[in-house]
Amino acid sequence: MHVVVGLIGLVVLLIVARTLLGQITGAMGGAPPGTPAEATRFAPVETVAALDPLFATSAGAPVILFLHDPSCPISAGAYRRMTHLGGEVALVNVQRAHDISRIIETRTGVRHESPQVIVLQQGRAVWSASHGAITATAVAAAAREV
Repeated sequence: MHVVVGLIGLVVLLIVARTLLGQITGAMGGAPPGTPAEATRFAPVETVAALDPLFATSAGAPVILFLHDPSCPISAGAYRRMTHLGGEVALVNVQRAHDISRIIETRTGVRHESPQVIVLQQGRAVWSASHGAITATAVAAAAREV
């Protein structure tokens, strides 16, 4: 009898934990619980020359740049949140691409931080966020508003 009661308690605990985790994920800018999101396609930006097409593309549609440091736990959290965005995100690994980060700062006028998301429109930075302010919800809203 005690084993059955213990198992029922464990099942209830797991259901409550899953529900709370879904609510926390939604509050942190992740996908709402139970909502399938289109997979985010991270397109690595590995050369300075790869920036020109991104700035040119932003003339017709918003371009999302994500400056990411894979060894940073804060950046890893931002990366996880960005996986819920969907669509394409230009990904700059700031550990390997210091020159690209500096050129982005020069071209956009946005001081470099990591992690950082910059939304480009018409070749200009129209929105940016860093650290904990990076959420899929905030980035999607910024890209829609331009």
